[in-house]
Amino acid sequence: MLRGFRHTLFLLVQSGIVISAALAFLIYPEAARAIAICMAGGMVAVWLSERLARRWLRATLGRLRRLAEDIGQGRPTGALAVRKGDDLYKLVSAVNLLAARVEEITREEKRLQEQLRKTEQLALLGELAASVAHEINNPLDGIQSCTRILRRSLHDPARTDQMLNLIDSGLARIGLIVRRLLTLAREHVIRTVEVRARDVLESAIAAVANKLESGGIQVVRLYDADDDRVLADAQLLEQVFVNLILNATDAMSKGGTLTLTTRLEHPAEIVPEAAPQILSVEVRDTGHGIPANLLPRIFEPFFTTKTAGKGTGLGLPIAARIVDAHRGTISVKPIKGGGTVFTVRLPAFRPDHKRADATPSSPALLSAEPVSSTVE
Repeated sequence: MLRGFRHTLFLLVQSGIVISAALAFLIYPEAARAIAICMAGGMVAVWLSERLARRWLRATLGRLRRLAEDIGQGRPTGALAVRKGDDLYKLVSAVNLLAARVEEITREEKRLQEQLRKTEQLALLGELAASVAHEINNPLDGIQSCTRILRRSLHDPARTDQMLNLIDSGLARIGLIVRRLLTLAREHVIRTVEVRARDVLESAIAAVANKLESGGIQVVRLYDADDDRVLADAQLLEQVFVNLILNATDAMSKGGTLTLTTRLEHPAEIVPEAAPQILSVEVRDTGHGIPANLLPRIFEPFFTTKTAGKGTGLGLPIAARIVDAHRGTISVKPIKGGGTVFTVRLPAFRPDHKRADATPSSPALLSAEPVSSTVE
């Protein structure tokens, strides 16, 4: 009952206000009109203020979000400008401080990375210089020994001829090391044409046929890829396979089987029908294999497990550079029970491939002689 009374009283008061406003409008029309205009103006001002505040807030938050995203990606693009009295001042100031700190850390990280890169280059240069000195010093020691013997045996023609042959051999080895170093370091333009992998493999086999025959090596061909075309510099690619075949031959000192395999592969993570194909070429031997602890180093310059004077340790690094210039990969793994398999993977030829007359960004290596530095 009390609630009903209050409701009735509220309606009477509300009605009285409306009636009073209507009477005031009739009695004092000018004053009432002025009040109405002020009230309307106030309502419009409130509406505009709300809309402008929302737009400003939305724009500020948008810039704040973009700045936060840039910070998250490690590339802050600057600070936001907000007046000191605004409600978002503290939040924006904190974000600006964070952005400045991230930018400072990013600059320091780049500086440290550059310093580390230079340190690694100097360390690699030192190792390379030591390796070059060691490789050249060995034949130089032999030449020096021969000259000493020559002084004591000038009246012995047979002995003199023997020493001169040794000197000639030592000088030839020094020349070979220098030429292969230049080959490893030089960047060349490669010229690619459409070639069949089996044709390149057959040319490589023919180039070392005498060594295969004299070593008692049986060659097994498993050319599984019906279409084994690639875009490549045939001469350089043949150099790679000659090197790998010689590696395998040297590893099978008592004879064995050399297996050459070609097949088409698809990247496993992509739908096969849509994936670009990869031509895989395997060179497999039945030799003594490579110890697991040496595998990470076999593509390093001057690394070889051959006896002194038998290899320069530059063949595989050169082969790796050639394959890389063709946008391919080369890998190695031991075979359980003995033997090693080198796998060269190259992008398979597609009809929409364009012939690359020059690829200066992909350094290739030219060499007049076959490369035969093996790690086995």
